[in-house]
Amino acid sequence: MSETPEAPERSALWAPAHSDCRPRRVGKSETTTRHGDWRLRQDDGPDVDPAAYVLVCRSEAEDGTVCGAESGPVPTTDEMREWARKHEWNHDDHRSFRLLADVAMVMVPEVEPL
Repeated sequence: MSETPEAPERSALWAPAHSDCRPRRVGKSETTTRHGDWRLRQDDGPDVDPAAYVLVCRSEAEDGTVCGAESGPVPTTDEMREWARKHEWNHDDHRSFRLLADVAMVMVPEVEPL
């Protein structure tokens, strides 16, 4: 009598995509559905708002207070980097930042459906 191998346990990161599809990995930027493979990418369509980036200084002073200075919304990552460079120039030990981004995203198929 041959033993049937047991199915491997699925971690909490796996969830079924649809009842008629293979499972998908939760937390990844792609999934497989009955319609095919899809990818998440920035939406660069003409009717979407432009991206906005805000950089927040997370560096701490000697007394433990967080700086919290913000760049304000800037439209490009180059402008965001320039703000960080200038902020660090004025505050030698401020090198820790947090990025807040408002970027339009869209799911697109890997292969266009027929």
